[in-house]
Amino acid sequence: MKRVPLLLGAAALWGCAGTAGTESSGGTGTTGAAGTTGAAGTTGAAGTTGAAGATGAAGTAGTTGAAGATAAAGASGVAGASGAAGATGTAGSGGRGGATGAAGTSGTSGTAGASGTAGAGGTALPANIFMLGADITDQEPAPSAAQDNLLSQMKGKGFNFVRLRTFVDPKAADGYDKTNGYDDIAHTVTFGKKIKDAGMGLLVDFHMSDNWADPGKQCVPVAWQSLTTIADLATALHDYTKDAITKLVAGGARPDMVQIGNETTPGMLIHRCDSGGQPMSGMNNPITGSTSNWTNLGMLLKAGVAAVREVDSGILVSFHIDRGNAFSTTKNWIDNAVKQGAVPDAFGESCYQQYQGDVNSIPNTVNGWMSTFTQLVSTYPNIKFFAAEYGPLERQINDVVFNLPNNQGLGTFDWEPTSQGKWNAAQPTDPSGTTTHALFQRSGNTYNALADLALYDQMKIDYAPRL
Repeated sequence: MKRVPLLLGAAALWGCAGTAGTESSGGTGTTGAAGTTGAAGTTGAAGTTGAAGATGAAGTAGTTGAAGATAAAGASGVAGASGAAGATGTAGSGGRGGATGAAGTSGTSGTAGASGTAGAGGTALPANIFMLGADITDQEPAPSAAQDNLLSQMKGKGFNFVRLRTFVDPKAADGYDKTNGYDDIAHTVTFGKKIKDAGMGLLVDFHMSDNWADPGKQCVPVAWQSLTTIADLATALHDYTKDAITKLVAGGARPDMVQIGNETTPGMLIHRCDSGGQPMSGMNNPITGSTSNWTNLGMLLKAGVAAVREVDSGILVSFHIDRGNAFSTTKNWIDNAVKQGAVPDAFGESCYQQYQGDVNSIPNTVNGWMSTFTQLVSTYPNIKFFAAEYGPLERQINDVVFNLPNNQGLGTFDWEPTSQGKWNAAQPTDPSGTTTHALFQRSGNTYNALADLALYDQMKIDYAPRL
């Protein structure tokens, strides 16, 4: 989602092309490999005339295993002395809650081998989690005390997740913030840590651009524009993503879910853009990840997925387009990605009444969303779906996603409810006197509640078993 100037003076941007719209918690680690069993020591030969046999050889150490169980004691050698104990399996690498490794068996008459330690990994999200979230990246420049006040109020209303966007280099020639570099990975780590410390989940949205990425523009970062092959471009994306995830984890801001790209309906890494982050006429990058070449786009998506999982395989990986009311378009996009081997854990849709709905009919809008999401969960039972962005009709979009069968509705993210703009403006279907669907307005270090925030009181109650 890109913003236009805010109605109340907040400095932000907005925009998207045509009818396009704007623009979860960490899964458990994958299972560490189980330790193989140590070989049993050979039986000491029986001593002559009552003399003791030789000592049985020690069991070989088990290899790395997650949470290996204690090995059973070896049986006694015939008249032999005790064999040495089987060695302890070393810890497995991070995985989704390591399964029990098989115990190394001990040498003849040896003592039990010690168990291996559990593989490292993030805390598992509940299988039925519902992410009641909001994208509040626009508050990154706010004072720390103000951010604390905002997060506290959000939690009090039932919000359990926050989404933050990040740009490759916002200080670049086409960048989002050439002065302060807001929304770079360093600022994302700082704000992300505060969110995690508040006990909330974190979704990090990688725009893969120096500025806004949306259906109307997918700008190639300036630092990547000299690359001449899709393989080199995929490597750059991989290395940037892996480095960013590593910094987030090390900085106490481990994301529970990430987006590889933002509203990538036309693909990603397509345009060369001017100082305002707008595509320059006739200046597409020579090598692109446009949907006109799914082999290229597939390479880029797979590079991003691999980068995340190489750091922490417990982090959910998602893609995001802006077709919350268009099942066939979404199906075509997912099918092409899957054919290329780019398979996400989750998939997000933008769901704004004014872009993916009908501004003159709430029933038509809701029915469009319901039709799309219901068909998606039926077609892709192993993928979870979420509303990556929305504005008006807060209760309606949350109910659509929350009520999807088999807990396949992963959650929703209200886009920048802390500012006012076109994305959350009053609609023709609103009651007379409605001015905005924003939820908060900041005054100093305090966020004042706006009218629509009261809608979340009942949602907090109704969704409680999954929050």
